[in-house]
Amino acid sequence: MSSAAFTATTKSALKALIEREAIRTGSRTVAYEIVAQTIGASTSWIRKFLAYDDVVAEPRYALFQNIASYYDSICTRVEQEQQTERAKYAALKVELDAVTAGFDRLVDGANGPPLGATRAAKMEEGE
Repeated sequence: MSSAAFTATTKSALKALIEREAIRTGSRTVAYEIVAQTIGASTSWIRKFLAYDDVVAEPRYALFQNIASYYDSICTRVEQEQQTERAKYAALKVELDAVTAGFDRLVDGANGPPLGATRAAKMEEGE
């Protein structure tokens, strides 16, 4: 990976981490502080690294590993949350399908003639 690609990838991951924390905490400032503490950098370094190309040095490899590890843990957590939500919705769908199964038979007339059929038959007979 070239130096430029390495820097661009690191910036993208760092921006994503800050965005996620800003949404979670409701504060961009707090997001910078959390991310900085987690990856082992200062908030000012992160701001300069994201805002300017040549103001700060490229991240050392250990810092890049911390960013990548943090990003990976966030992705894993999001995937787990999605799986949990899917399982919850699937269980709810099974429950709803069980409840509505009886209604489908009533509407289709499986338990006797449809509700309006008896009256329509009587009207045809002239009653």
